[in-house]
Amino acid sequence: MNTVYWLLKWLVRLVFRGIFRISVSGVEQIPYEGAVIVAANHPTWLDPILLGAYLPRKPYFIAKAEVFRYRVFNPLIRYLGGFPVHRGMPDIRAIRHSLRLLQEGKVLAIFIEGSRTFKAGPSPKPGVGMLAVKSGAPIVPVAIQGPCGLFSRIRIRVGRPIRPATDSYADIAQLVMAEIRRLASSA
Repeated sequence: MNTVYWLLKWLVRLVFRGIFRISVSGVEQIPYEGAVIVAANHPTWLDPILLGAYLPRKPYFIAKAEVFRYRVFNPLIRYLGGFPVHRGMPDIRAIRHSLRLLQEGKVLAIFIEGSRTFKAGPSPKPGVGMLAVKSGAPIVPVAIQGPCGLFSRIRIRVGRPIRPATDSYADIAQLVMAEIRRLASSA
């Protein structure tokens, strides 16, 4: 992790400490080296920033292509590890980039429902299963809870790594989503 990223990470934590009541548990579940897929729910627009600030390793994010249209945010999102995915169809470029990152032993962060959801959302997207099967990387489920209102409580709970025992992408996604919901309900 380079110095600028590390400084930004700690600056964000400092700012968030004054704005929110954040509790984080289970980060020790994230392997300290090697490829890993972090699969999280996505209740607020702050979630990528929260994960970047509180995970022990730098995550690389799959982000909807629309956020890269804003000239102000595009370079920042890319610097912080974001790369675009065109939703609604398989995006071969995003899949290849994801697999390359995993091959390099990086942390790939995916919002498993494909979009922000506020309650028990839609079915999880099978892409997390496909990436796990093709890369052999474990999936670490993460539950994020809480609104992003001023002084609100936000909880981040990290679960144990899951090594899928099936090749069914949809079944893997359902298993991971069930674990995220379990983590959220046990907070």
